[in-house]
Amino acid sequence: MTITWTTELETGIRHIDLQHQELVDLINQATDALAQGREQEMLEQILPKLAGYVVFHFGTEESLLANAGVLASHAQHHRSAHHAFSARIQQFKQTYADGSANANALPELANYLQSWLVDHILITDKELARQIRNAPRGQR
Repeated sequence: MTITWTTELETGIRHIDLQHQELVDLINQATDALAQGREQEMLEQILPKLAGYVVFHFGTEESLLANAGVLASHAQHHRSAHHAFSARIQQFKQTYADGSANANALPELANYLQSWLVDHILITDKELARQIRNAPRGQR
């Protein structure tokens, strides 16, 4: 299954939406590689690219959290979500590196990536965009 980019996923913050589209594309590449039996490509090429891009994207969002008049409670929740995602990816990488991953590890990771990204955009990132739009002009 792949993620289809629709206007429902747009936050209205152009650079964030463009980054989200790139993340959707990378996750779709990983899912496609897995579905086509190209596990090594997924592990050695696509996942490292995804992991690097996630660091860049989370940095962009966290800069907005720090500078755009977002409520502290939302900023804390948002950063926690980023941390949990990163920790899950690191856990997967460690499990795979030490050889303790089972046969379901890659499909489970692909499902996790898809559902996490869509849920995060629809709930957490849309709330970030709403708060930025409603922030006093000097804090945007």
